[in-house]
Amino acid sequence: MAGRFHGAFMWLVIAAIITMTVFFRTRLKVNVIDANYYLGSLFFSLIILLVDGYPELSMTVARLQVFYKQRDICFYPAWAYAIPASVLKIPMSLLESTVWTCLTYYGIGYSPEPGR
Repeated sequence: MAGRFHGAFMWLVIAAIITMTVFFRTRLKVNVIDANYYLGSLFFSLIILLVDGYPELSMTVARLQVFYKQRDICFYPAWAYAIPASVLKIPMSLLESTVWTCLTYYGIGYSPEPGR
């Protein structure tokens, strides 16, 4: 678990640094022409945060064998597996989105001052 977290977290930091260099705030001004670049960076950020959870799908598929075995012998109900797995992913998602926002918000130039 710690290895997956470290790898995914470092990938997110590297992607945020690359995004900050592509949409660097000194090149963009606040006008209609550069608004497309701002919207492009927002769209890219949404896509990155959306697909960031895909590596967890392989862990979910690996747990399906145990889930089906327990279900077939009527040992645990389905919600006993679904709810804890969903609740445990919430803090990780919040941390990743906070790190992404903290790294890219000022660098891209959504706000000209970091204290705002």
